Amino acid sequence: MQIRSILLALLCVTSSLVQAQTDSSAARNTSFKSKKAVNSTKLELVYQKETIKTTGASYDGAGFRMTGANPNLPAYRAPTYSTVNVPYIRINDGELRRLDNRANILRSYYAKAPMATEQLTLMDQQRRRGAIQGWPLVGIGIVASGVGIYSAVTKSSDEDLNYSTSLVQGLIRIVPGLVIAYAGYALNRYHNEKAKKHLEQSLEIYNKRYYKPIKADSTVKKAVNADSSALAPVNQ
Repeated sequence: MQIRSILLALLCVTSSLVQAQTDSSAARNTSFKSKKAVNSTKLELVYQKETIKTTGASYDGAGFRMTGANPNLPAYRAPTYSTVNVPYIRINDGELRRLDNRANILRSYYAKAPMATEQLTLMDQQRRRGAIQGWPLVGIGIVASGVGIYSAVTKSSDEDLNYSTSLVQGLIRIVPGLVIAYAGYALNRYHNEKAKKHLEQSLEIYNKRYYKPIKADSTVKKAVNADSSALAPVNQ
């Protein structure tokens, strides 16, 4: 009888110890999972204006394209300049680094920011759609316009009394090509604007959910204040 009581007591103690260990490990796992990953690197999207130089094509008298821009050639066109906004990333209020099309600089900082990385994925999708849907239309429109121009020039050189009517008909053929080319350009720009918004949203999500500035050490500040007070002159 006494042996049975001892065995029951040992069984109760063992089960309570196992239960306590299980509860403590579960609590540690829960606290670990609930802890949100943070990043102490401050990121800021900055747009800077830059001037791009575009040199017009040069041709010789026979119509062959030449390299460079020689002003002595008959079909020389002076270079044109355009101003564009170029995206940069400012890191910790310091250096500026230029962003490439895929924003690869940000991906290393977004390693623990999945929601921000998702916005970069959407950005890539929009840019691909713009390239796939927009530029082919631009090419088709340019070709169609070229055919219309060639038809107009050919008709105008015919020795026909109605060449003026043929010229108008040829010029009308240019319009559909121009419309198609403009539609492709507008479609490409639309997707690029959406890609730009996804890029900006990725920075916004990162700063709101994952960025956490490093707090200044209060003990160091107190020590500095104590030393400064000790060095202060005493009024006599």
